[in-house]
Amino acid sequence: MAILPTRGLGLIVSAGNRTVEPYFREFGPTNLGVFSTRMRMGSGGNRTLDEIAEDAIVAGKLLTDAKVDVICLQGTGIMMERGSSGEAELIASICKATSTPTYTATQAAIEALQALELKKIVLIHPLGETPMAREQAYLEGLGISVTHSVGRGGREQSASIPLQAWVDLAKQNDRPDADGFFLSGSNTTMFEAIAQIESELGKPAVTSVQASLWAGIRRVLGMGNAYESLPAGAGKLFTVG
Repeated sequence: MAILPTRGLGLIVSAGNRTVEPYFREFGPTNLGVFSTRMRMGSGGNRTLDEIAEDAIVAGKLLTDAKVDVICLQGTGIMMERGSSGEAELIASICKATSTPTYTATQAAIEALQALELKKIVLIHPLGETPMAREQAYLEGLGISVTHSVGRGGREQSASIPLQAWVDLAKQNDRPDADGFFLSGSNTTMFEAIAQIESELGKPAVTSVQASLWAGIRRVLGMGNAYESLPAGAGKLFTVG
């Protein structure tokens, strides 16, 4: 059996993120190589969007040394702050600099919500009103209606928040007219809450990291070629080709 994968997904993650790579390893197919590099993203609002963009291009160039097939830029909040046009401009710059197809976690989330036909959602967020408002504007600008939003009000995302906290937020804030949930935040345990939310509430749940992995698999391998059996706990999204 071959040990080294023949296809690769390049991953740009925030320097302080502790969850994206473990979840990609846990739920990703064995024949997909994931190669990551890190950069400072928001850093508590201490970096400008131009500084972040310049570093993202450098990070993308580093990943080309690993000969990845596709690049994923994680960092949902930062990309939503740029807006869809600013995001598209940055992705075009990375593609030009690396000659490698590139997508973002936010683009992946929109693709996932559309694939599941989730037109009206409940938005669950680790932070407070200001970043939630930016994300709601981004989502609604691309045709996703946010019927209700709720945040934990923290100052930063935290992987130490237990998955049950996200399940409870979903249960407490479900709305009859919502088709499903979008849990936004990369450095969290949201991925692990998907199965329980879907089981207990009967509605699909999408998270930033789950959507990024799903979108990467589709681009590099094709979902139909990725797994002999789907990973438990990855959610309804992974049943969509």
